[in-house]
Amino acid sequence: MRLFAISCALAVVAAAPVSAKRAVQPVMTEIAFTGRVTDAAGLLVRVQKGALEQDLAGIEARTRRQIVVATIPTLDGRNINHVARDLGDRWGIGDARRDDGVVILLAPREQMVRIAVGEGLDQVLTDAVCQRIINEVMLPEFREGRLFEGLSRGVAAINAEL
Repeated sequence: MRLFAISCALAVVAAAPVSAKRAVQPVMTEIAFTGRVTDAAGLLVRVQKGALEQDLAGIEARTRRQIVVATIPTLDGRNINHVARDLGDRWGIGDARRDDGVVILLAPREQMVRIAVGEGLDQVLTDAVCQRIINEVMLPEFREGRLFEGLSRGVAAINAEL
């Protein structure tokens, strides 16, 4: 599956530069797909995770497009673009034929977020649209420490574009 070959813009709240040596490390294969919300960083309480899962299931039922929210404790020096793309590809997000999956990846330690989009949606969820969603919808909530609200509002903004 070629999911996530097209990249939406990256938002960095505050992060150190990544060395070239570390950027070529393989993706974190230990992050297992656990469902529409894969909270490997343990940022969400059960009710929040359930609310996101319900929203994502509704979007999938309505649009037939799969969106996944993933949190990871750290990028461990890896490039967030590559991690988001690789997770989406490995997890098989979206329809393989339409290549229309979306991964919203949050790495709290590095304070980075990424919206990775399959090529089948790149005309709808363009780099500019994804950057606007990150900057105007998600980051204001994240800056106030409201991670769930930022993720939830980001999902709603993506839904509005579909």
